[in-house]
Amino acid sequence: MESKEEHLEIIKLQNLRLAAKIISEKLVQGNHFGQRVGYGAEFEQYRHYEIGDDLKRLDWKLFARSGKYLIKESPIESNLHVKLILDLSGSMNYEEDQISRVSYAKVLLASIAYLAFKQGDSLSLYFLVDGKVKQVTSAGSKGFQMILYNLETAKARGAWQVRKGSFPELKSRERELVIMASDFLQSESEWTDIVKSMVHPKKQLWLFQILGAQEMEMNLKGNRRFIDLESGESVHADAGQLVKTYNQKMKEYLDDLDHNLNLPKVELIRVKMQESIVQLLNRVLNQNSIN
Repeated sequence: MESKEEHLEIIKLQNLRLAAKIISEKLVQGNHFGQRVGYGAEFEQYRHYEIGDDLKRLDWKLFARSGKYLIKESPIESNLHVKLILDLSGSMNYEEDQISRVSYAKVLLASIAYLAFKQGDSLSLYFLVDGKVKQVTSAGSKGFQMILYNLETAKARGAWQVRKGSFPELKSRERELVIMASDFLQSESEWTDIVKSMVHPKKQLWLFQILGAQEMEMNLKGNRRFIDLESGESVHADAGQLVKTYNQKMKEYLDDLDHNLNLPKVELIRVKMQESIVQLLNRVLNQNSIN
């Protein structure tokens, strides 16, 4: 179990490769994505026959002894393309408990990139900034260092456009795992529109919604100054008077987001910035598989 202090130290490291390596080494052995089982040379396990399976893969000798129709499985190379997408709008600069959302997102994506790189998967990186999609690196397994460099130097700023846009850079019909890190806080439907435009039968989307504990359920008291990180506007108010209204609206928003993103092959993963990335990835990799 990783302590709060260790989690904070990893997020604050100024070296993403080192942070990603530390997290990878802390993950439970055997956790991975992209590697699936299939028909290969090295036997690993059995599973029950399913309609459509190649009959050549049945273990007939075992059937003769037991009467059970079992399929031999073995590890195969993934040949997976992992597309990393980072929201760099101004609200990603939000901080809680000495951790900024954008720093958390960078370490998370760097850790995933490190795992994919070690498996030989193809990687690409995109930024969403100033209302535009920026392709930072092209697909390939050799761009890992460039991904780390661009993540380290990236700055969150400005607001994302509310109007619905078309982003062909994010659309493809290739088999890929799309991993997006954002707060998914929107004025209308700008983020859900982007997600829906990427949905395709060959893709799986993991959407990491990174929020602070106070964002999800405010319990502040006293006179406070509240600042909009995208517009820069601020207001002084009694937090106690705002808490009940804010918490109700946030709950309604998150419930609505869950409903709107309940789409085929789309997984919305809501995480508090206070949760260790090691525990987060262990949880996600154990609960999800790549089809």
